[in-house]
Amino acid sequence: MRQVFEQKKVQHHYATLKKNGLTFEVLIKPLEAIEFKKGLLENVNDALEFEGIFSDARAGEKAADLEKNFGTEDSSEIAKEIIRYGSLQLTTEYKKNLTEQKRKEIIDIICRNGIDARTKLPIPATRVESALEQVSINFDPFKSAKEQLNGVLEKINKLIPIVFEEKKAIVLVNSKYAGKISSILTKYGKILKTEWNSDGSCTYEVLIPGGMRDEFIKKTNDFSHGEAVIELR
Repeated sequence: MRQVFEQKKVQHHYATLKKNGLTFEVLIKPLEAIEFKKGLLENVNDALEFEGIFSDARAGEKAADLEKNFGTEDSSEIAKEIIRYGSLQLTTEYKKNLTEQKRKEIIDIICRNGIDARTKLPIPATRVESALEQVSINFDPFKSAKEQLNGVLEKINKLIPIVFEEKKAIVLVNSKYAGKISSILTKYGKILKTEWNSDGSCTYEVLIPGGMRDEFIKKTNDFSHGEAVIELR
């Protein structure tokens, strides 16, 4: 076991907990362990790469005196405590990729929902990325994009005055596209009301994120070949 772990240790992720001067560790699946730590995953075994409690997980050294330190020999119960109250040690590459993923998710949220408070126009991703490069922001790989969003907005608002808002769009579509266009409307917004007219046309009331306004209009016009009538309110 020791030999296998040493060969693979570069790829290993583990959770570690210091207790009574001793170290206790478990080998983990990173994403599942993060979810378990946040209370989003119920079964701790789904977060473990291997069963077992170690004093040095990467070397494969099993921990001793479990009953004395945890009040139980049940490895699942001990693993719960290690992941919940210990620290997650992820490989540098995985943490880097996770951090980059969070950065992209935050940019997407801003571009989808935000507009420039001065121009009232959507904000391109390149402009948000440029602003992020000018301020000091450490993205947390363990927190969701939504949890970090307000902190990011506070730092870049001096460079881009961002406001989040929603727009209502009234879309009138003739019988040729009525019904079929709903897939496009729901992709870029939320249909609040649908009204079928006597001539077979349909009027949709759609709530769209402010940053999706231009994309919504373009995709709706593309689908209907310019025959849709769009009114923003």
